[in-house]
Amino acid sequence: MLQHSRRGLGLLWNTRFLTIETKKKPITVSQYSSLQKKINEFASKPKNQPTLHSIMMESNNKSKNRLIQSCQYMRHEFLVRVAHVITHLQNLPYIILTNEDIKRVLDLYMYAFTDMLHQPVIRSMKDVDKFNENLSGLLEDLTDIILLLSKGIHDSQLHVNDPEFPATIGKTMDYIVINRLCNRILARHHLSMHIQREGYISVVNTDLSLKRVIQRNATFSANVCQNVYMETLPEVIIDGHADARVAFIPNIIDYVIREVLKNAFRATVENNLHQVEKPPIICTISNSADYWKIRVSDRGSGMSDETLGSMEKYCFTSFKEKQEEQEYSQAFGEIVNPAVADRGGSSLAGFGVGIPVSMAYIKFVKGRMEYQSLPGIGTDVYIKVPQIAGLMDKLHI
Repeated sequence: MLQHSRRGLGLLWNTRFLTIETKKKPITVSQYSSLQKKINEFASKPKNQPTLHSIMMESNNKSKNRLIQSCQYMRHEFLVRVAHVITHLQNLPYIILTNEDIKRVLDLYMYAFTDMLHQPVIRSMKDVDKFNENLSGLLEDLTDIILLLSKGIHDSQLHVNDPEFPATIGKTMDYIVINRLCNRILARHHLSMHIQREGYISVVNTDLSLKRVIQRNATFSANVCQNVYMETLPEVIIDGHADARVAFIPNIIDYVIREVLKNAFRATVENNLHQVEKPPIICTISNSADYWKIRVSDRGSGMSDETLGSMEKYCFTSFKEKQEEQEYSQAFGEIVNPAVADRGGSSLAGFGVGIPVSMAYIKFVKGRMEYQSLPGIGTDVYIKVPQIAGLMDKLHI
């Protein structure tokens, strides 16, 4: 039984008989059939994908009627998007659906759908406050979806004898990853209409220091390495346009930089064990009228052509020992700081998801993320992102 941390409600998804149980009593077949009809109904509806420009513009309208309308829109869109994800998950191969972590993902999404479906009609500001509290709780409940999915697919893929499986699961993961990201952006935009944050317009930080992004995620990665390896750590040097400030959605670049630096720290430490002075990790920032770029260079011995060619594949990992995977992943889970970044990708080391998710995020914002590696020397990662002015009407949430 899955214990639901926020409300004490547990759900169990039985993939063979397609039944759901609550902690109090099982849901009957007719009740399940009714719920599945609702899921199918919302899954058949298209997503309404506003542009970044439109959500930033409407953030200035905070009248009572607009806030109530925002709640109603958010409820509908949440149900549509979650129903789409549930349908994608239900279409996965049966052997994948028998995995406990995948079943937990379905549990969480089914619960979120049911919870939002039964949200009372919103007529007053008191109703708005209750809705916002519930929405915040659902976002918290769904935080670890990507971690659970990655672990479930990583563990169950060994039982799938299908050469097309990596491509199929890659498309499914990309869809769920971007669906989850957009859903959270919309929800945070809605919640931002009730809380004024200095330097923000909706979900966009209009004065984001790229240097600080690198620094806080370098601190995170250093803490992880220190706990895992008990070694001296490489210095992180930030050069180039170190004072550059841009307008961007901070959660996206935080995730990407964190994943890149985690890999850079690990490679540098592992390939320079017992050396008192490790080669530095150099982060170079470039800021121009149309784009901003970050290059992360390490001297962690580089990657083979085979490894380099697999970086975009979900569930590919350079970890060789299962025990090492578990220890490293556990270390990330224990140290994570929710104030720095979303927990959804904080403890994915060893499951081969951090970099593919990062690439999906950068592709979503119309950017590029590329790897260049010299075997025996080190690896350079190039991240290129358009300035916010070029994204306003192109980025559909």
